[in-house]
Amino acid sequence: MPTEPERELATFAAEVETDMIPDRVCDRVGLTVADTLGAIVAGSTDDAVDALARRWTDSISGGATVIGADGGETVPPLAALCNGAAGTVLELDEGHRFAAGHPAIHVLPALLADAEIGYSDSDAFVRSFVAGYEVAVRTARTLGTLRSGYHPHGVWGAVGGAAAVARSRELDPETTRSAMAIAANYAQHTRFEAATEGATVRNAYAGMSNLAALVAVDQAEAGFGGLRNGVARHLEHAAAGDIDESALAAGLGDRWEIEHGYFKIHAACRYTHPALDAVAALEAEVDPSAVESVRVETYPAAARLTEPRPRNQLQAKFSIPFAVATALLRGDSGPPAFTDEAITPEAIALAERVTVAVDDDIAARAPEQRGARVTVETADGRRSQEVAAPRGGEHNPFEEARLESKFRNLVAPVIGADRATTLWERARAPAPPRVLCTLASR
Repeated sequence: MPTEPERELATFAAEVETDMIPDRVCDRVGLTVADTLGAIVAGSTDDAVDALARRWTDSISGGATVIGADGGETVPPLAALCNGAAGTVLELDEGHRFAAGHPAIHVLPALLADAEIGYSDSDAFVRSFVAGYEVAVRTARTLGTLRSGYHPHGVWGAVGGAAAVARSRELDPETTRSAMAIAANYAQHTRFEAATEGATVRNAYAGMSNLAALVAVDQAEAGFGGLRNGVARHLEHAAAGDIDESALAAGLGDRWEIEHGYFKIHAACRYTHPALDAVAALEAEVDPSAVESVRVETYPAAARLTEPRPRNQLQAKFSIPFAVATALLRGDSGPPAFTDEAITPEAIALAERVTVAVDDDIAARAPEQRGARVTVETADGRRSQEVAAPRGGEHNPFEEARLESKFRNLVAPVIGADRATTLWERARAPAPPRVLCTLASR
């Protein structure tokens, strides 16, 4: 028999109703959906994502929308893959520090692709998204720290995506549990080095997770059975230590994990964000041409991101030396700061003067606080700034106006300013999936 925590989590996912979800959590759903859609729309213009989307929308008909400027439809699993990839390529999708990853982008594309065909209403959409998000984070918490070398995208996310789709289809708890266990079976053996070495297969990890979620639910509905205790047993090999199955059901209906996520404005790996926040506080005082050296002290996971000469935008987004250099030179850390065109000789020369080290005090505060200290040496002196935790999370949240501004800046160039305004308003509600998908494509 399944363990009680696994059964309890599946039952929660299958039976959660909108009136069980506090108003503040429903409001957070709207903000998270809007922010994630903004990342997907903007990321759809990536050359590789766009080429893959065109291939599938041109050759395989279906009723699921591939979001973005060119739009088009294909079958749900392929649409979910494209939209999941689009949402990660800019590194601007929301995340959760205790999941050490990005729950929403592992849930929303699969749910949208499935629910827009089923014409799900707003209430069904909200409860299904909550079911998926809560399952995804609790699955990640069960695993704890991943084994060295794993990237969190694509490992535990399919379990949450499957839970969301199962709730949208109103499946019973046992079928939902089977779908979650089958989805866990499809966990990818991801490599973090893909990001640090600039191998853009990493940009498809979350997309493949969304595809797997849809396949898993189809299989469960067709009568395929999941492994007993399948969520934990399929995923335990990815964990660095012992797993904690009790985390699957901890705080259900009391602690809503979606309230503890974070939003991003720096278009780079979250590990770079405390350093980038420190740079933002210092940049008015620093002439980049006068910088002799920069020292970044941070926690161990972030201190691994040390490549000063990135070969493409993905590797640039996973390099603290380059992130610091481009932010100092440009006074900005949005998408243009990490494009291939931004990897200039000037930026590389400055990045090579940036060193990264672990600070024991900062390390001791992680993961509750993931901070950094940046010290800039110039000919006329030293300036230092410490950030206890990056902006956008519980410690230092953004005002909604800042997130709306981010959304408009990402979306308006792709689908137009008027449509971007309407999409923000309808996603913020949120509107039914079919409405959102139609507005998010042109």
